Amino acid sequence: MTTQKKQDPRSIRSKRAFKEAVVEILIENPDISKLTVQKIAKRAELNRATFYLHFLDINDLLKQVVYDIFDDLLSKMSPTLQIDNLNNQEQLITFLDYFYKHRKILAVLFEHPGFNKKMHMTLKDLIVIQRKSEGVDSTNTTLSMDILASSILGIIMWWLRNGVHFSSEYIASQIIELYR
Repeated sequence: MTTQKKQDPRSIRSKRAFKEAVVEILIENPDISKLTVQKIAKRAELNRATFYLHFLDINDLLKQVVYDIFDDLLSKMSPTLQIDNLNNQEQLITFLDYFYKHRKILAVLFEHPGFNKKMHMTLKDLIVIQRKSEGVDSTNTTLSMDILASSILGIIMWWLRNGVHFSSEYIASQIIELYR
């Protein structure tokens, strides 16, 4: 019988504080090269030693922030993909609402190619899941899935940078109109 070790609540709070601090700093100044452990620790109101108890370095912290974003996004999307009577527009609005809610940090992360590649793969996976739920065989349409994922990613990036005054409902309707 395998037992999972329960995490110390202080450790959980410290990690969360560091993650929130780095997000706040990046929203203020998206230049990752200006990040220092000292700045992050000061914003988190913790010390550098505590930082190194939880993270190897700043890149490790950033990687964990990105993983959290993807885990959160997938946990928000998975239930909507399982509901048979939910239409594509409602799913897309739920998806876009997540991006709108987290637009400030996502706009910073979209500047980095690794994040874009991971987001593209996630979008493609979500499209494949959606197509399977609709009974569409997508095994021979890898290129079209890539093009569709790239297009949606491009629209989302434009929306977060230039068009946040448009609602997620409006953007969803425009995406659906494009792909009819």
